[in-house]
Amino acid sequence: MIVNPRGAHYRPIVVSAIVSAVLFYSGVFSFLFAVPVQVNYSRRGAPLGIRSALATGALIIIVHLAQVLRLDGVQGETVRLLLLDSLMPIGVLLAVSLFNLLRSITWAYRLLVATVPALLASLPSIVILVAASSGDGPLGEQLSEMLSALGMGVNLEYWLAAVRRIVLNTVGVGLLASVAANWWIGRSIVLRGSAGSASLRDARVPDPMVWFVIAGLAGVLFAWLAGPAALEPLAWNIMLVAAFTYGVQGIGLIQHLLRRRGLSERSERWVLTLSLVALFLPGINVLAAIGIPLLGMSEIWIDFKRGEKYEGHSE
Repeated sequence: MIVNPRGAHYRPIVVSAIVSAVLFYSGVFSFLFAVPVQVNYSRRGAPLGIRSALATGALIIIVHLAQVLRLDGVQGETVRLLLLDSLMPIGVLLAVSLFNLLRSITWAYRLLVATVPALLASLPSIVILVAASSGDGPLGEQLSEMLSALGMGVNLEYWLAAVRRIVLNTVGVGLLASVAANWWIGRSIVLRGSAGSASLRDARVPDPMVWFVIAGLAGVLFAWLAGPAALEPLAWNIMLVAAFTYGVQGIGLIQHLLRRRGLSERSERWVLTLSLVALFLPGINVLAAIGIPLLGMSEIWIDFKRGEKYEGHSE
């Protein structure tokens, strides 16, 4: 009989916490810092996943505190801002955990519900960034210097206002995409090599979600024409969040249509990869960002004959 060495049960928790913290503070991969936590959720179940999320959150707080203690003579306001900044990753960890635990809810609604705590935890950081976009204070000076270094110093006020609008208008879909990406990549690592691991063919959005797209679009148009300025960020976030879910359905629909024409299950990951690459190609990205969600929404009115009896057979 093989006996697990003492402490082996905690090794995945410690490893995932360390790797997650490294990813978070790397800057480049901070968007995907919760992937190791998701790996533990997918591979070892909810209890160990929850412990991994708690350990990662605790480690990030400790590192933030260490950064604060190293700053001699720093104003109390800066210390407060650094501590508030640690709330956002904790919110994302909570969102990933909720998405794994709320299995009884449809995936689209589950993603929306899970993103709420991430958004609430990000509010202090958003307020800080909005205040910095005015150009005042030490953070405002740093932002102004960064924009000037990028060649945007000629019309600095315009670019500061643009940063503020982009952040406010896209924060919801950004956090939603972060939760979805961390879950998907972590799950794919565990299921790598298995057939259907990259399939989104079963991703269906409840039909009422289309009203969020319509309401968000109407709000954006109204805000541009005559509405209050505060309405614009709310409308953009509602529209983009709902459009994201239909984008997922659109990719799944492309996989379904190609599958019916003989595409192998292992090749489905290329549909997903090429769709993501298209979002970063100038010119094509606009078409992809609009066309893929519209394709997903079209399934409300068009029967594309999804189901086992259709897939795997050429037309």
